[in-house]
Parts: sequence; structure tokens; C-alpha cells
Amino acid sequence: MANEVYANNMEVACKAGQGKSICAFPDVCFTPPQTPATPPGVPIPYPNTGMDSDTTDGSKTVQISGQEVMLKNKSYFKKSTGDEAGCAPKKGVVTSKNMGKVYFNAWSMDVKFEGENVVRNLDITTHNHASFPGNSPTWPFLDAAAFNGSGPCKDVAKEVDSKCSKHAKKNLTSKGEVKRKAAIKAMCKDPKCKKALKCALSPKNPSNCCPQPQPKPPKQTPHHVVPDSQFSEKGGGRLDLDSGGQYDYSAAPCICAAGTSHSTGKHGDIHTETNNLTVNHASVREDVKGKTVSADALWKVSEAEAVGATAVAEVTGCDEACIKSQTRRGHKKMGIERDDQIRPTTAGTVTEPPTNTTKRFR
Repeated sequence: MANEVYANNMEVACKAGQGKSICAFPDVCFTPPQTPATPPGVPIPYPNTGMDSDTTDGSKTVQISGQEVMLKNKSYFKKSTGDEAGCAPKKGVVTSKNMGKVYFNAWSMDVKFEGENVVRNLDITTHNHASFPGNSPTWPFLDAAAFNGSGPCKDVAKEVDSKCSKHAKKNLTSKGEVKRKAAIKAMCKDPKCKKALKCALSPKNPSNCCPQPQPKPPKQTPHHVVPDSQFSEKGGGRLDLDSGGQYDYSAAPCICAAGTSHSTGKHGDIHTETNNLTVNHASVREDVKGKTVSADALWKVSEAEAVGATAVAEVTGCDEACIKSQTRRGHKKMGIERDDQIRPTTAGTVTEPPTNTTKRFR
């Protein structure tokens, strides 16, 4: 059962909670057999999991459900699981340990207990510590929950781990955190990694889009799967959502697409497809005149997420369910719920005005 205590619309991590830090990649450990060709064992990356119930050195005076709360740079999960097979004598490549501690590397910037920033369940972590640095680098490029081992993004996650994790591991700070700019630059220079990242969403800023200009194909730019304008009042300013969630333009989920505007390249194609699906949607069609949606029209966030995921999938070839899962997780982090009402606006070109047929969405 959730404890229903939140900081910035994210549940606070505490010993009484049921949260998980899942699938930290790569936790590379030396694994039997030890042979003349591989004396220390075979280095194999493992997905690790940490649990709220293993909270250690948490708050002393402030408690949730009678248990301690995770605090910045003080608390940790006393163990992680998933790398048990990496049991050759050397164990972790960096820490010489397996099943080590889990430390958080992000936290609330403005909510504090006992003078320390509180940690939330979706904040990023490093796993398998003996001490700092951890054995698995922070992986800020993917949403851990959307990319868990059994979800719709499992194949994408496998490709990213296989083709890109080496670049993250080569660009670490002394604390084991990924130097994002350097890592992304290296990933973009690797065609196999760049291809693997094609269907991985990221925030608008910082994004996973390749930073260097590329004449062929055009430079990539981040496209909001659900257009930013849909979260805005018709007269300006942000919509007040029933959930209390706060939309963040920079943090909202985006797909990297070639093109630099609503009307150029693949970026423009996604906008056009999104617009066409929007004006033809059953919840919107009656509010459309010609190619224009009424400024007073509303639809659910879940409907907008489904339309956005379908448009991205049809233009890019990415798996629709995976895009939708990542988009939901991105909005969930901002406290935005599926039933929140937003505006079905369009941005760019509408080439297919409303018809009598309705596209079915997942």
C-alpha cells in the first residue's frame, strides 16, 4: 500500500514504502567460469533492483508510517539484488562487490526533513556500492520504470544496454555519475547506439538528441509526444489540472526527430500525423470547424497520449505501446494523471479534416 506522502508530486522514499529502484544497467560483475582465457571470470552486466524496505540511516525525528525517510547523501538501501551470479572472487568490476548498497543521486530541491533534501521513488540511483563510486553508472537516458524487463520497451532497453552502455561507462564522474554531454556525444558518433536510442524518449532539456549538426540526415530536435500547447489556457498560462500536477515544458517526454520545426523533416511529419489524428478523434471531431479545433474543446490526457504515441509510431516505426508507456511515465513524474482534461490543439499542418471514421487507439 502506498503511503501517500509526496514531494513535488513524487512519492517520498521511506522504509515503510513499497517502491523499487529497478533495472540499473550496467552492473558489470565477474562471473564464473574462471578459465585460462578469462582468469578473473567473465564480465557480465546485470540488471539490479533496490527496495524501499532496505532503507538505512534515514531520518530520526520525521517518520512516515512509523518508519525512517530517505535523505540526500545520507541514506541508502543496504543491498541490491540481481547480480548474485557475478560471484567470481573479483565480483564487481569497479567495487569488487555484488549485492551492494544502492545510493540515490537525485532528490527534491525544495522539500527537506531535518535539514536534508528528501529522496523520491523515481529519483535516479547507482547500485552495488561498497562505497562511492557505485558499480552501475547512473542511467539518466531512459525511464527505469518504462524500461523494466517485462514491459513493452524491453526490446528497446536490451538494444540500448547492448549498444550504448559502454559509452556511459567510459564517461563517469568520480562519484560514478554519467557525464551526460560527453556520453551523448559518444553515443551519437556510434551508428549502432544511435539506432538503438531512436525509440527512447527523453526530456526536452536535457535531451538525448544528437547535438552536432548533421546535413544528412537533418539535425535532430526533441518533439513533445503530446504538444506543449495542449497544456496551456487559450488566453495563455498553464491549465489548472484536477490532479494538481504541474506540466513542465523542459521535463515533458520527447522523441528525437530529424527537422527543426513543426513543418520540416520527420519532426514536421509527426506534427502533421498528430494533427490529423487529433481532429478526427471521437472526442474532438464535433468541436472542429474545417481544420480548426474550438479553443474551448477538451479531452483526456490519456487520449492525447494515445494519439501522440500512434503518430510517433507511424512516422518512426517505433513500437506504439513502448512510446505510450514512456509518455505516461514522463507525465506521471509531473503528477499528471490520465483523466486530467487538456486542450486538443494542433501545431503545424492539418491535411486530413474530420471524416466519419474514427481511428482506434490503445
